[in-house]
Amino acid sequence: MRIPRVDPKDATGLFDKVIGLGKEITGEVFDQERLIEAGEAQQAKGTEKLKAIREQAKADAHKAKAKSFDAKERAAQRAKV
Repeated sequence: MRIPRVDPKDATGLFDKVIGLGKEITGEVFDQERLIEAGEAQQAKGTEKLKAIREQAKADAHKAKAKSFDAKERAAQRAKV
């Protein structure tokens, strides 16, 4: 089984979610609405970062697939000549 390599800049989304949850819980415990809101906002930011990473991975996969088809097309054209 191969463990995927995680780019540290990609881990910031998960980090934001964890820290945001900590802020939200702390705000709930100490009844601090400002801290709750800050935690919720940081979690939302982390979620969006993770979504962007997933979308970028999908886009990269599509580019690789297109490149593969392009190579096949060129090989077929050379074979015709």
